[in-house]
Amino acid sequence: PPTRVGQQQLMAQRMVSTMAVELVDRWERMYGLLLAFCEREGHAKLLEGHVEGGERLGSWLTRQRFAFKAGRLPSLRIERLEALGVAMDPIAEQWERMHGLLAAYREREGHANVPTGHVEDGEKLGTWVETQRRRYAVRGMSEAERKAKTTSTPLSDEEVRRLEALGVVWDPFAEQ
Repeated sequence: PPTRVGQQQLMAQRMVSTMAVELVDRWERMYGLLLAFCEREGHAKLLEGHVEGGERLGSWLTRQRFAFKAGRLPSLRIERLEALGVAMDPIAEQWERMHGLLAAYREREGHANVPTGHVEDGEKLGTWVETQRRRYAVRGMSEAERKAKTTSTPLSDEEVRRLEALGVVWDPFAEQ
Protein backbone atom coordinates (compact mmCIF):
# COMPACT_ATOMS: atom_id res chain seq x y z
CA PRO A 1 0.00 0.00 0.00
CA PRO A 2 1.20 3.56 -0.77
CA THR A 3 2.51 5.58 2.12
CA ARG A 4 0.87 8.78 3.28
CA VAL A 5 3.65 10.82 1.61
CA GLY A 6 3.19 8.86 -1.60
CA GLN A 7 -0.57 9.50 -1.54
CA GLN A 8 0.03 13.23 -1.05
CA GLN A 9 2.48 13.32 -3.94
CA LEU A 10 0.01 11.47 -6.18
CA MET A 11 -2.79 13.90 -5.22
CA ALA A 12 -0.51 16.87 -5.91
CA GLN A 13 0.41 15.47 -9.34
CA ARG A 14 -3.26 14.93 -10.20
CA MET A 15 -4.10 18.48 -9.09
CA VAL A 16 -1.31 19.95 -11.24
CA SER A 17 -2.47 17.84 -14.18
CA THR A 18 -6.09 18.96 -13.72
CA MET A 19 -5.06 22.61 -13.48
CA ALA A 20 -2.96 22.31 -16.65
CA VAL A 21 -5.94 20.86 -18.55
CA GLU A 22 -8.18 23.66 -17.24
CA LEU A 23 -5.67 26.30 -18.37
CA VAL A 24 -5.47 24.79 -21.87
CA ASP A 25 -9.27 24.57 -22.02
CA ARG A 26 -9.56 28.21 -20.89
CA TRP A 27 -7.08 29.38 -23.54
CA GLU A 28 -9.00 27.48 -26.20
CA ARG A 29 -12.30 28.98 -25.01
CA MET A 30 -10.89 32.52 -25.15
CA TYR A 31 -9.33 31.85 -28.54
CA GLY A 32 -12.72 30.62 -29.77
CA LEU A 33 -14.36 33.82 -28.56
CA LEU A 34 -11.66 35.84 -30.35
CA LEU A 35 -12.23 33.82 -33.51
CA ALA A 36 -15.98 34.52 -33.33
CA PHE A 37 -15.28 38.24 -32.81
CA CYS A 38 -12.92 38.32 -35.81
CA GLU A 39 -15.40 36.54 -38.05
CA ARG A 40 -18.18 38.91 -37.02
CA GLU A 41 -16.20 42.19 -37.04
CA GLY A 42 -13.64 41.45 -39.74
CA HIS A 43 -10.66 42.40 -37.56
CA ALA A 44 -8.87 41.55 -34.32
CA LYS A 45 -8.60 45.04 -32.84
CA LEU A 46 -10.21 44.79 -29.41
CA LEU A 47 -10.27 47.41 -26.73
CA GLU A 48 -8.86 46.40 -23.34
CA GLY A 49 -12.33 46.37 -21.76
CA HIS A 50 -14.08 44.39 -24.51
CA VAL A 51 -16.36 41.63 -23.18
CA GLU A 52 -17.40 38.75 -25.41
CA GLY A 53 -19.62 35.88 -24.32
CA GLY A 54 -19.43 37.10 -20.73
CA GLU A 55 -15.62 36.93 -20.77
CA ARG A 56 -13.13 39.81 -20.59
CA LEU A 57 -11.68 39.08 -24.02
CA GLY A 58 -9.82 42.41 -24.36
CA SER A 59 -7.99 41.83 -21.08
CA TRP A 60 -7.17 38.26 -22.11
CA LEU A 61 -5.66 39.47 -25.38
CA THR A 62 -3.60 42.06 -23.51
CA ARG A 63 -2.25 39.28 -21.27
CA GLN A 64 -1.31 37.27 -24.37
CA ARG A 65 0.67 40.26 -25.65
CA PHE A 66 2.45 40.65 -22.30
CA ALA A 67 3.32 36.94 -22.35
CA PHE A 68 4.60 37.37 -25.92
CA LYS A 69 6.82 40.32 -24.97
CA ALA A 70 8.15 38.37 -21.99
CA GLY A 71 8.96 35.39 -24.24
CA ARG A 72 6.44 33.17 -22.43
CA LEU A 73 3.86 32.67 -25.19
CA PRO A 74 4.36 29.38 -27.06
CA SER A 75 5.08 29.79 -30.77
CA LEU A 76 1.99 27.79 -31.79
CA ARG A 77 -0.23 30.23 -29.88
CA ILE A 78 1.58 33.19 -31.45
CA GLU A 79 0.99 31.71 -34.91
CA ARG A 80 -2.69 31.09 -34.18
CA LEU A 81 -3.23 34.63 -32.88
CA GLU A 82 -1.33 36.21 -35.78
CA ALA A 83 -3.36 34.11 -38.24
CA LEU A 84 -6.44 35.94 -36.93
CA GLY A 85 -4.73 39.27 -37.57
CA VAL A 86 -3.70 39.96 -33.98
CA ALA A 87 -0.80 42.40 -33.77
CA MET A 88 1.41 41.03 -31.01
CA ASP A 89 3.01 44.50 -30.71
CA PRO A 90 0.34 46.95 -31.88
CA ILE A 91 2.49 50.01 -31.15
CA ALA A 92 5.31 48.73 -33.37
CA GLU A 93 2.80 47.73 -36.04
CA GLN A 94 1.28 51.24 -36.04
CA TRP A 95 4.75 52.82 -36.25
CA GLU A 96 5.51 50.64 -39.27
CA ARG A 97 2.20 51.60 -40.90
CA MET A 98 2.87 55.30 -40.39
CA HIS A 99 6.45 54.96 -41.64
CA GLY A 100 5.08 53.30 -44.78
CA LEU A 101 2.60 56.15 -45.27
CA LEU A 102 5.43 58.65 -44.85
CA ALA A 103 7.50 56.78 -47.45
CA ALA A 104 4.55 56.91 -49.88
CA TYR A 105 4.06 60.63 -49.16
CA ARG A 106 7.77 61.32 -49.82
CA GLU A 107 7.67 59.31 -53.05
CA ARG A 108 4.68 61.31 -54.26
CA GLU A 109 5.62 64.78 -52.97
CA GLY A 110 9.42 64.60 -53.22
CA HIS A 111 9.96 65.52 -49.54
CA ALA A 112 9.03 64.36 -46.03
CA ASN A 113 8.03 67.77 -44.62
CA VAL A 114 4.41 66.77 -43.99
CA PRO A 115 2.09 69.62 -42.98
CA THR A 116 0.83 69.15 -39.41
CA GLY A 117 -2.81 68.69 -40.37
CA HIS A 118 -2.17 66.34 -43.30
CA VAL A 119 -4.16 63.07 -43.35
CA GLU A 120 -2.90 60.16 -45.44
CA ASP A 121 -5.05 57.09 -46.00
CA GLY A 122 -7.23 58.02 -43.02
CA GLU A 123 -4.25 58.49 -40.68
CA LYS A 124 -3.01 61.80 -39.21
CA LEU A 125 0.40 61.60 -40.83
CA GLY A 126 1.35 65.22 -40.13
CA THR A 127 0.60 64.81 -36.44
CA TRP A 128 2.57 61.56 -36.38
CA VAL A 129 5.64 63.24 -37.93
CA GLU A 130 5.39 66.02 -35.31
CA THR A 131 5.26 63.36 -32.59
CA GLN A 132 8.40 61.74 -34.01
CA ARG A 133 10.12 65.15 -33.91
CA ARG A 134 9.16 65.53 -30.24
CA ARG A 135 10.45 62.02 -29.56
CA TYR A 136 13.71 62.98 -31.29
CA ALA A 137 14.02 66.17 -29.23
CA VAL A 138 13.85 64.30 -25.92
CA ARG A 139 16.65 61.87 -26.76
CA GLY A 140 19.30 62.19 -24.07
CA MET A 141 16.90 63.59 -21.49
CA SER A 142 16.18 61.81 -18.23
CA GLU A 143 12.86 60.04 -17.81
CA ALA A 144 11.66 62.83 -15.49
CA GLU A 145 12.57 65.50 -18.07
CA ARG A 146 10.78 63.54 -20.81
CA LYS A 147 7.65 63.14 -18.70
CA ALA A 148 7.66 66.89 -18.06
CA LYS A 149 7.51 67.34 -21.83
CA THR A 150 4.75 64.67 -22.06
CA THR A 151 6.90 62.49 -24.31
CA SER A 152 8.10 59.46 -22.43
CA THR A 153 9.55 57.37 -25.27
CA PRO A 154 12.48 58.79 -27.23
CA LEU A 155 13.15 57.58 -30.75
CA SER A 156 15.51 54.65 -31.00
CA ASP A 157 18.67 54.94 -33.10
CA GLU A 158 17.04 52.64 -35.67
CA GLU A 159 13.91 54.82 -35.88
CA VAL A 160 16.08 57.93 -36.30
CA ARG A 161 18.05 56.23 -39.07
CA ARG A 162 14.91 55.13 -40.89
CA LEU A 163 13.23 58.53 -40.65
CA GLU A 164 16.37 60.37 -41.74
CA ALA A 165 16.62 58.00 -44.72
CA LEU A 166 13.23 59.35 -45.80
CA GLY A 167 14.46 62.90 -45.39
CA VAL A 168 12.73 63.88 -42.16
CA VAL A 169 14.11 67.18 -40.90
CA TRP A 170 14.09 67.37 -37.10
CA ASP A 171 13.68 71.15 -36.97
CA PRO A 172 11.85 72.18 -40.15
CA PHE A 173 11.92 75.86 -39.14
CA ALA A 174 15.74 75.91 -38.97
CA GLU A 175 15.93 75.44 -42.75
CA GLN A 176 13.74 78.43 -43.61
